[in-house]
Amino acid sequence: MQDQNSINKDKIIEQLDQDREWLLKNIDSGKWPNLRTELASLEREISKLILRVKEYNSENSEQI
Repeated sequence: MQDQNSINKDKIIEQLDQDREWLLKNIDSGKWPNLRTELASLEREISKLILRVKEYNSENSEQI
């Protein structure tokens, strides 16, 4: 059973992933061409963060 903090954390990660997807779709559709490089870099960093958090959570849940 998940505690409230874990549920909130999962919701935040889910929202961050949705925002990352939205950013990627907008970049791919040609929005903000003058910021494309920086935004693409931001999207990659967000993706890496999400993967690290999920990996961390997975490792910690196995220890319980």
